[in-house]
Amino acid sequence: MAKNTHLEHLEDDILNFGSEGGKSAVAFLKSLGLMLTQGDKNKSVNITTKWDGAPAIICGIHPIWKSFFVGNKSVFAKTQPKICIDNSDVDEFYPTSGLNQILKDCLKYLSQLNIEGVIQGDLLFTENTKTITNVGGKRCVTFTPNTITYAIPLDTDLGQRVNSSKIGIVFHTTYSGSTMEGMSAGFGVDASPYQGNKHIAVFSSDFNDASGSANFNGQELIKFNSAVNRAEGSLKQASKFLDVMKGSDRYAFNAIFKQFFNTYIRSGNTIPSANKVVTDFARYYSSLIDKEIDKKKTDKAKEKWVKLKDDGMKFIAANQRSIYMTAAAYKNLSTAKLMIIRQLEKVKDIGTFIKDGNGYRVTAPEGFVAIKSGRATKLVDRLEFSVANFTVDKNWDK
Repeated sequence: MAKNTHLEHLEDDILNFGSEGGKSAVAFLKSLGLMLTQGDKNKSVNITTKWDGAPAIICGIHPIWKSFFVGNKSVFAKTQPKICIDNSDVDEFYPTSGLNQILKDCLKYLSQLNIEGVIQGDLLFTENTKTITNVGGKRCVTFTPNTITYAIPLDTDLGQRVNSSKIGIVFHTTYSGSTMEGMSAGFGVDASPYQGNKHIAVFSSDFNDASGSANFNGQELIKFNSAVNRAEGSLKQASKFLDVMKGSDRYAFNAIFKQFFNTYIRSGNTIPSANKVVTDFARYYSSLIDKEIDKKKTDKAKEKWVKLKDDGMKFIAANQRSIYMTAAAYKNLSTAKLMIIRQLEKVKDIGTFIKDGNGYRVTAPEGFVAIKSGRATKLVDRLEFSVANFTVDKNWDK
């Protein structure tokens, strides 16, 4: 597995990897369905809880220097990796950033955990970013690392532990390799060795459903299997087109489709009917290329983009049925994914909220990560969470 720098949404697999991505997405869904029917009898897929922590923290023992280090994802940069061994490194790499104090706190406290190797997690709070607040009539210790506010009643053991801690983090990824550049990622971290330090609250990303409350009942399973079957059917009709439009250029059709679907999410809207998607996509593509044409100063510079637009619009007109089936497959995968998410959300130990002008409103956790055969994909309700995440003010990144 490559470094855990970015996880993709399950439905985006058809845009990233074409027809093979579609097969992978369906296989994920079927395995998840079995897990929520058979429980521990089905071990082909594992689930971790996706905490809404930020920023990402990578730390541990440098494989060559043999010294403890901390950093964010830039520790893996090919040129000038920002690896912090002491506070002077933090000041050099992040002199004015909000990361300056965060990384100094991580150096001070995470070095006490006796970490072996290199692991990655998401910061949940520092001493200055958690507060005592009344939520739902209860006095809670709260922290908002990114978009979601986590609230833990103070009259619980966990609440007392968090309240007295200097830093909180959830670890989820392990790394192996003899050099930083050559490291590969594996999902899942056993948090048990890191418990017991009064200054550090280490949370687990493992998903546990001891009660079985996340399992499908008979009617839920019928609806889920029907949604997966619809997704599989539409993918069969879209598969050739998915492979034809696949490319690595930012103006390849699969990349533009991905941007296009995100415009619905950013605006807080569900993806509309497949027929409307066909019309909207043609309009979006035309506008996107027109913006590039308008940037060019000379007719010669414009020629390339005018031809690209002409060829692209002809391609869209000739493939309207395939675009329709691509939209249908995308929507059907999303529908089945949401059914899985709703089941997993039934298992909830810590209150999750989004703060708005009226106070705190209850929300679901950020989502989950499904791991199958070494591959991981994120299961997130994009309309509930991602739209807020697109516009959230990340103070730690200033």
